[in-house]
Amino acid sequence: MMRILERRSAVIVTTALLTATGIAAPAAAVSAPAKDAIALRPTDVNINKNVTFGGGVPVGGWYSLTVFPTGSYNYSGHMHDSGAPSYNLAGVCVVRFKNGTAFVFQTAGRMHGTFESGSRDYNWNTSGSRRAIADAWRASRGSWKASCNSKVNADLHGMVNSAMQAVGYASTVIGIVA
Repeated sequence: MMRILERRSAVIVTTALLTATGIAAPAAAVSAPAKDAIALRPTDVNINKNVTFGGGVPVGGWYSLTVFPTGSYNYSGHMHDSGAPSYNLAGVCVVRFKNGTAFVFQTAGRMHGTFESGSRDYNWNTSGSRRAIADAWRASRGSWKASCNSKVNADLHGMVNSAMQAVGYASTVIGIVA
């Protein structure tokens, strides 16, 4: 029981330090392989965002991206158009591991407003597994950086480029489309 409490305390302290210094890093579990050594083991990438748009755009919703050390991932979301005009949505999340491999999770879809027939909602849910994710995770010891963005009536290619710049140089880029 004491060992579990020690681990929880170390996770809380580590998370607080990383948050205070502004370092982008995953949550960590702590284990002690040697008596005086502490090793941090990242658990997973987990990004959850509520989305609203300014400028009177009546579109909102959420998205979630989870990437696991095993190489599995899930990218899902829901957007709703509550206004008169229709909108095209573009969404992108880039996760770059320390070894230089970046994974681009992207989605695009249309929400219909009052003036056009069709669904007011755009939903996506893509799950899968890529060996390259597990390999990048292992090579980077779980160290990663991410950038996500959603826009309406925007160029998806430009958004991918912007997100890639936000996470830094990538030697390998692998696209995953939702």
